[in-house]
Amino acid sequence: MEGAVLKIDTHLHSSAISVCSRVNYKQLIDKKIAQGYDGGVLTNHCDSLYYEEADHDAFMRKFVAEFERAEAYATQKGFLLWLGLEVTLHNPWYAHWLVFGATKELLLTSPCFHALKQSELFEYCQKNGLTLVQAHPYRYGGKPIAPAFTHGLEINCSDGDLQRAEEIVAVAKTNGLLVTCGTDYHGLNKFVGGMCVPDWVKTGAEFNKYLRQTEETTVFLEDKVLRLPAFPPKK
Repeated sequence: MEGAVLKIDTHLHSSAISVCSRVNYKQLIDKKIAQGYDGGVLTNHCDSLYYEEADHDAFMRKFVAEFERAEAYATQKGFLLWLGLEVTLHNPWYAHWLVFGATKELLLTSPCFHALKQSELFEYCQKNGLTLVQAHPYRYGGKPIAPAFTHGLEINCSDGDLQRAEEIVAVAKTNGLLVTCGTDYHGLNKFVGGMCVPDWVKTGAEFNKYLRQTEETTVFLEDKVLRLPAFPPKK
């Protein structure tokens, strides 16, 4: 990648929504700044373990409000923070999906994501120009699922997941999928990794545009840099 780049952690959780996280949004942002990141994507959980389908609208209002608080603090700190989410589906069982490019307005009128099938979530993303990436595909004994119904796979920097990076890259290349990278930070993971993006990418919409148009993604794993082919989104 030529020119100036930004270091982005694409997979972050704050405790007000993702109760499994050990850090609030201020601690999260301060830590990412200290680690040398320029920005990140707040991908809090959307999971049936957190709320019932009937409560989706109320949950999304809380979800968006948490992002707005975090975004305001990030702006004060000179840190780029973009809106995303991590959807846990139970069809297939307990597979996790990162969604990039959603706006606050879209989430406030969205269907209950965790009640969808993978094909339905993919169709929703296609209809709304969003990018769908399977998070930590090999966790919990899983594997990359239905490549026809996702745009990409994640190299996850958590213990036990990072070791599968080569397999993820191989599956992505075979199936024409893009590769993203993030730490899945909940307050404990000390590993530094993520994506390098051009410095014109300043908003969540621009990050999503970059993912959908780039011919190559650049991920970093500590001091190791991988440049990987990317592919236009499926029609």
